[in-house]
Amino acid sequence: PPFSAILQAEKGGKQMLEKYYAKVKGIVHKCRKDYYLHLWEKEDWDQEGMICLYELLEKHPELVEEEKKLYVYFKTKFRNRILDTVRKQESQKRRLDRMAYEEVGEISHRLPEGGLWLDDYYAFHDLLDNYRRNLSKDKQEAYERLWADERFKSRKSLLRELEGVFKEWRKKV
Repeated sequence: PPFSAILQAEKGGKQMLEKYYAKVKGIVHKCRKDYYLHLWEKEDWDQEGMICLYELLEKHPELVEEEKKLYVYFKTKFRNRILDTVRKQESQKRRLDRMAYEEVGEISHRLPEGGLWLDDYYAFHDLLDNYRRNLSKDKQEAYERLWADERFKSRKSLLRELEGVFKEWRKKV
């Protein structure tokens, strides 16, 4: 029977899962020391380990009786899962590196003293990208001229419009 059926049949199914997790959590904590994941805390690692263990036992319920196999399977599955997450995170960083460079000094008056956290930085650039994509051709051209620090006729109105967009974003952040 699948592991979920075993959990439901057993009284205290959650404790049963935690009992198996206690056997493999050393693997999770070793991975935590080996790999850095942005904004992940110990609880996030434990939660990911529990999810991974549950999925593994759901697919291979026979591992409940074979402890050595459970260690090997879990270590492989969990490390692969973490490596996928690390690759995804690195890919997002590379995508950000390919974006056009903007001088922080030009927008620093809009940033808090400590600057932006990485996730806020992504959200800020995503906001600017979405804003630019939704502009008409004329406004897109004006927007590009604004970032090039050129002077043009509708510059002040565009700055006021952007200020409203930034205020909305600041409320969310």
